Amino acid sequence: MTALIAVTFIAHLWVPVVYIPTPHAVVKEMVALAHLRPGDCVYDLGAGDARLLIAAKRAESRISAIGCELIPTVWVFGRLCIWKSRQQVTLRFQNILRCDLRDADCVFLYLIPSLMEKLKEKFDKELRPGTRVVAYVFRIPGKQPEKEVKVPWMGGERAVRVYRW
Repeated sequence: MTALIAVTFIAHLWVPVVYIPTPHAVVKEMVALAHLRPGDCVYDLGAGDARLLIAAKRAESRISAIGCELIPTVWVFGRLCIWKSRQQVTLRFQNILRCDLRDADCVFLYLIPSLMEKLKEKFDKELRPGTRVVAYVFRIPGKQPEKEVKVPWMGGERAVRVYRW
């Protein structure tokens, strides 16, 4: 465990993100907005504890659910949550910018703005026409959402946006 914490500390020197779990009410809204269908291939980039993928799999058991997470301790925690949920979810220890998304039907995001900018370029290259992207809080620069829903957050509101490529 000490080695895992040390690796996580070192990883944070190069990975400018922190683990902030998506609130459960927001997870429910994101899954509903994704309009998942049997056979969909669903990704969560920066999957954290895999709660979005677990909820998506519970909502539609016939999807493929794949997450990418780069922080070692969070990845281990996510694997534990998947095991505990008994859902068929894959959680890769992988940089989200290296994750191949050509088979994606839906992508979930809750990431910082600088990553959203990089991902737009990646999505333009890899996502097939019609792929749904459901993003919490931060916008995808230069892309208009198809739908925007306000969700409660600490006495205020935040947005969940649905984009279509």
